Amino acid sequence: MSGGDLSAFQNLSDAKVAAYLDSRSAELGLRIPENCRAGVAENLALLRDQTALFCDALGGLTDADAPAEPFTP
Repeated sequence: MSGGDLSAFQNLSDAKVAAYLDSRSAELGLRIPENCRAGVAENLALLRDQTALFCDALGGLTDADAPAEPFTP
């Protein structure tokens, strides 16, 4: 997943967050040390959960008139 809308990020399962971490870090040429990988994946999962809470607090992002913005971390 490179880009996509915010809902694509919000719909990632924990397992897919870890897979996203691997693919995205490879795309960017970043090497995530093995002893840090679990923590980075956990932080991405927390970010996903915080994003969902924020969007819910705003009443959701379902405004059809608003252009969809791609998610690019």
